[in-house]
Amino acid sequence: MNEGTRVFAEALRAQNAGYGFLARLFRAEVDEETLADLRAMKLPAATGNERLDAGYRRLAAYLNGAWERTRTELAVDFFHTFIGTTQDAHAVAFPYESVYTSPDRLLMQDARDEVLAAYRAACLVLVDEVCEPEDHLSFELEFAQLLGARATDAFEAGDEEACAQLLQARRAFMDAHLMNWVPSFADDVERIAQTEFYRALALVLRGVLEVDRAFLDEALAPAA
Repeated sequence: MNEGTRVFAEALRAQNAGYGFLARLFRAEVDEETLADLRAMKLPAATGNERLDAGYRRLAAYLNGAWERTRTELAVDFFHTFIGTTQDAHAVAFPYESVYTSPDRLLMQDARDEVLAAYRAACLVLVDEVCEPEDHLSFELEFAQLLGARATDAFEAGDEEACAQLLQARRAFMDAHLMNWVPSFADDVERIAQTEFYRALALVLRGVLEVDRAFLDEALAPAA
């Protein structure tokens, strides 16, 4: 594997890992094991994206100051920020694309049907135990991760055409879905969240998408 090939594969794996990292943290509240893993993790320091770097710095600062009630604090904030107890849809950052793309901010709208069609087109079937709508943020992030993992496998197997097709599919999914609502969702998280952890995570979310979108544009640019 030459240097250019190695760098490309490592960049792609890093992007995939970023999606997986975010999917876990937006799927459910942080448990003790996850908190321990986060505190032991070495977060990126200089990605080249200002928003992403700021998010990681703030996340690291919060984790470095963790105390015996940190997990409880995060559980309370997860409920406050993403579930809520109010009927005011603008007072909670509901992690569903339909809420952000339907006029009345309702669940199970067109966006859910569209992402479900994208999953099925990729032969992805969510497990029967899943009780969240398919346009939940964590599922969309995991789908982007899956396309990237398949692209990595194709690239390392020498199938550059299949790799390009999978990366094109990820870019199309990002443009049609993630980039269509996540910036507004992240803004709401920064406004509503009570802990620095979730405010920082909102920055990381936007940064990961920005870095990946630029990466895909470069990777898929026509050869000169």
